[in-house]
Amino acid sequence: MGMGNKHRRSRSDSGAALVEFAIILPLVVLLLFGIIESSWAFYQANDVRHGAREGARLAAVDWGDVTTIADEVCDRMDIGGSNVTVTLGAATDPPEAGNRGSEGRITVQLTYQSITGFLDTWLGGKQITSDVDFNLEQPTTGQASWWNDGSGGSATCS
Repeated sequence: MGMGNKHRRSRSDSGAALVEFAIILPLVVLLLFGIIESSWAFYQANDVRHGAREGARLAAVDWGDVTTIADEVCDRMDIGGSNVTVTLGAATDPPEAGNRGSEGRITVQLTYQSITGFLDTWLGGKQITSDVDFNLEQPTTGQASWWNDGSGGSATCS
């Protein structure tokens, strides 16, 4: 029996495959890094929301001054760090008295941190922000430690 015709790849076929791979590779890399960066941005946005909710709870029970609350918010966030800013103040204008039942607002802001640097052109330096309004539960008399006549204050995590 004869060997018959076997399918052999010629050099031009393997060269064509290499050219096709070179054309597709940048698109696949762009897609892969885009998925990674957008997932990381979503994670950071969720962490900022979590920090704002935690901070609202701390401020509602008069945990302490703005710096103390900001440090605790950053400790409770997964990302945290020196690029997180916590701002506390009254939610109404003009501000209320700052005692039980007054409305407060906390804003937690994080500067986006890139994981690959691949999409810094579009995402680099963006601010991720979350605001939460809450009612003061403490103190029963006098103003909350952070209230400062409704102007509150701002602190960056250390």
